Amino acid sequence: MSLGEVCRALEINEATLRQWADRGRLPVYRTPGGHRRFLREDVDALIGRNQVAEADPEDLALERIRRKLSQADVSAQPWMESFQEEGRDRMRLFGRRLLSLLLHNDLDGRSGRKGETMSETHMLGHEYGSEMAMRGVPLNDSVQAFLFFRQAVVEAVQPDRLRQVVEISDGVLVGLVDAYSARPDTTKDNTGAGLPT
Repeated sequence: MSLGEVCRALEINEATLRQWADRGRLPVYRTPGGHRRFLREDVDALIGRNQVAEADPEDLALERIRRKLSQADVSAQPWMESFQEEGRDRMRLFGRRLLSLLLHNDLDGRSGRKGETMSETHMLGHEYGSEMAMRGVPLNDSVQAFLFFRQAVVEAVQPDRLRQVVEISDGVLVGLVDAYSARPDTTKDNTGAGLPT
């Protein structure tokens, strides 16, 4: 079976399937051209063992984030360099709250909590933006950091949750930008020079 066929059968995205194959969770074979192929029996066995349901998107996202953070090009990013250890601890807390919001809310449910959830997302983004601005991190770098973490979550979620993850994270992003907009020095760029008005 090809990568796409297995993704459809398991209802997972390609990044998750590659991760499972790399971890040995699902045996994979390579064609002479380097393409991944899977045996139908292995896929059926995985479905039969109910292991797909056991995959925790939060764990997948956290593992993906940790792996990406350990890469040299990420640790050299301006937004990463701006944090001392105490700042990293604070950002970890924001990250955990964001993961919880992204992965444990059902905007399509009948609970009537969509407005409450979206309000919470904006508030979290505003707190995150305020913290980053207070540390002198330029808005552009803050947005890049947020998008880095969001992408790790997007790659870890089931396809049917993708729209919801994007909608919630968009609310956080708006809150982040609003926090910068509310600061009195928003007419300056990161060099201190005035921006054209």
